[in-house]
Amino acid sequence: MKKFLVFWLGAILLLGITQNAAASILNSKHDMYFSDKGDDPNVCSYCHIPHNAVGDKIWSDWANEAELENGPSSEIGNMCYTCHDGTVTSIGQTTVFNTALQQHKVEEGSDCNICHTVHDNTNGKFLGIVKTQSPETESATYCQTCHDATMYEGAEHLGDHLAGSEHPYKDTGAVLDESCNSCHQMHGAVNYTTEKLTNPILKEDNTDTAFCASCHPNFVQDAGENVNKHPAILASPGSWGRVDCFSCHDTHQPDATDHPAILLDQNINSAFCVTCHEASGNSKAPSVGDHTHPTGEEFTTIKLTPSADDIDDNDDSLPDYANNSQEIVCESCHSPHLKGVSAPLVRITKDAGQLCSNCHIDK
Repeated sequence: MKKFLVFWLGAILLLGITQNAAASILNSKHDMYFSDKGDDPNVCSYCHIPHNAVGDKIWSDWANEAELENGPSSEIGNMCYTCHDGTVTSIGQTTVFNTALQQHKVEEGSDCNICHTVHDNTNGKFLGIVKTQSPETESATYCQTCHDATMYEGAEHLGDHLAGSEHPYKDTGAVLDESCNSCHQMHGAVNYTTEKLTNPILKEDNTDTAFCASCHPNFVQDAGENVNKHPAILASPGSWGRVDCFSCHDTHQPDATDHPAILLDQNINSAFCVTCHEASGNSKAPSVGDHTHPTGEEFTTIKLTPSADDIDDNDDSLPDYANNSQEIVCESCHSPHLKGVSAPLVRITKDAGQLCSNCHIDK
């Protein structure tokens, strides 16, 4: 009697779950009967059958059963593909199930179900997650549900991404396309790979940081050849090649909250510059020698040559490196982006003497 009661309680519970799932599908795009895709009013039967089913989800062969084994995804995704292969709907054909393009990565054993749930369309697009509002960007995104400082194991770590250290998503006062979606595309992203990341799901190819230049055109020296402003391509000896934006910048800054301009490291008094431009023997960039001007003495800003604490290359009336001293630093004479206007990226280029006389005034 006890076993009989347990059996019926379990059956009732299962029936309740099934009814709730069916109720959430009714009149949705996954209701094949409502959509005139079939004649059976039992909405569950289009994907599930109790006997002789395929796989542990008791999947039906109502749609294209061959796609369960031959689809472009894993088991769960292939079940979706039995309908989303064009036999029932063409939604996702050019993006989600396009094997020539990159898709959002999922954990092992998961697939479409990592974000979607076929039984509930409460959040729209059958998403099982809700948008998270970011107070920094004043925008909402599904991405932050997983990609934050306490993300689930296996997700890309963005650390203090929500603490204001990330790539700024505001440009001239306007919020870009809902933060992460400004650059990334969950389905059907461009097939692009970096040295550090094999699946960045970017909207556009970023070879030679061309995608960065689409928003930052002033940082590109020759847009036709995608030659970055820093460095100029040097003739041999010293042909150091191109340095892309990611050589100095990290768009996500997972571990830093005090790096200006999303630099990989702080740049107090040109400390970041000398990680490549060492005195001698370095392989990353031209050497600067053992006896290098400037002297490190304090001075008052003159014309276009700023002291370390007065560098403002983006003209926002704020110092670029707030913790700098009042000394002469690399950026007093050189500007890697906006103000550097010649091959050595110096601030004054009319003739060799003018840069010197800018500070060394004959009294």
